[in-house]
Amino acid sequence: MVSPQTVTRFISCDWGTSRLRLRLIEMAPRRILVEHVTDEGIQHLAKIHPAQIGRREFLGTVLERGIAELGVGDQTDIPVVISGMASSTLGWQSLPYASLPAPIDGSTLRFVDFIQTGRKVRLVSGLQAASDVMRGEETELIGLFADSARHHLYEDCTVVLPGSHSKHVRLRSGQIVEFATFLTGELYGLLCHDSTLATPDDAIFDDAAFVAGVRAARTLGLSAALFQTRARTVLGHLAAEHSRAFLSGVLIGAELDPLTEAPARTIVLAAGDPFARQYALALSELSPDAAVVQIPPVDVAAAVVMGHAAILSFA
Repeated sequence: MVSPQTVTRFISCDWGTSRLRLRLIEMAPRRILVEHVTDEGIQHLAKIHPAQIGRREFLGTVLERGIAELGVGDQTDIPVVISGMASSTLGWQSLPYASLPAPIDGSTLRFVDFIQTGRKVRLVSGLQAASDVMRGEETELIGLFADSARHHLYEDCTVVLPGSHSKHVRLRSGQIVEFATFLTGELYGLLCHDSTLATPDDAIFDDAAFVAGVRAARTLGLSAALFQTRARTVLGHLAAEHSRAFLSGVLIGAELDPLTEAPARTIVLAAGDPFARQYALALSELSPDAAVVQIPPVDVAAAVVMGHAAILSFA
């Protein structure tokens, strides 16, 4: 794409299902100069422009508008790296997934280079397992393990990446060998607002209510534990303002419970705010003796940028 020695700045574009995040990056020392975030996620934009014909031009306009907000709209010498849902059938251009096992340095990822209004763009694809897929998280993983201080972890660990679609990624001998996706965050949003479990907006996070939800998921199973959110509130056993904390505990507990029952291996928790505290609390409750390495949220927030910087250097 470009010679990494000649790039002093680049634009990191994390274009997910629900959000577009653009960052202007100083290559050395990987410093974020300015950031622009909108709710112009790929799913929303695909609904506005459902026909594939012309969608690329439409998304190009959205991208250029965002780059202008960074203050470098006229500086076409600054390249862009795009990861996430932009490379899906709903996005800019559908790219095939790379297969497992995949080196954690990203060297087997698939990408395409093109010119957008005079600017060099690299669009990155995702990964596929036997019955699962990811787009975007692979870039985050590359960035997380770009730090040599973490290389010992990727010899044998499971990385937990919380989010709307949480990922549990198995690493062995420096390679991604398998992963599983959990609909935790999306279910939480739906159940909070569009179900009989709908919770009040003036919710207050309560540790005890959250842990009670984690325990209910383990003892009752997901479906029965979910209804406890309503039943305990109606019966006066759970304060209404704590019901979201309980619901969150049920969903996160159900997600993590099988992981804590697996053969002992290091769990790497790569969670940003506000998930870091909740997932750490659930892991402590489910498996207090587990070997858990928690990556600081500030490092998690910068992981995609670090991954994009690495991908930019690929020939």
